[in-house]
Amino acid sequence: MQTAGKTLFLKSDKIGEGELGSILVKGFLEAISQQEVLPKTIICVNSAVLLTTTNDNEIIKIFKTIEEKGVKIFSCGTCLDFYNIREKLVIGEAGNAMDTIKNLLTEEIVTL
Repeated sequence: MQTAGKTLFLKSDKIGEGELGSILVKGFLEAISQQEVLPKTIICVNSAVLLTTTNDNEIIKIFKTIEEKGVKIFSCGTCLDFYNIREKLVIGEAGNAMDTIKNLLTEEIVTL
């Protein structure tokens, strides 16, 4: 699989608000998983870390498909600790501020 050298920076577990926002983020991630050219990295911060620690098997399956295609997935360690869910991380790995900043300064960023 080819990566676009871009980083997807997810700031929320929803695109927009409410139930529709949850449906949209799931659909968006599913669409990413089906692309020929993928982001190099996905960084989840704030409530987006809830996506990588969820019991929602559909979301985890989508993330696993993306990860298996070579995309690195990171969840903000401080955010995981804030929500007290670090031990519930199911996909990807916990990141730190230094790695996130390095990525943000060296890659093209797409923010949601």
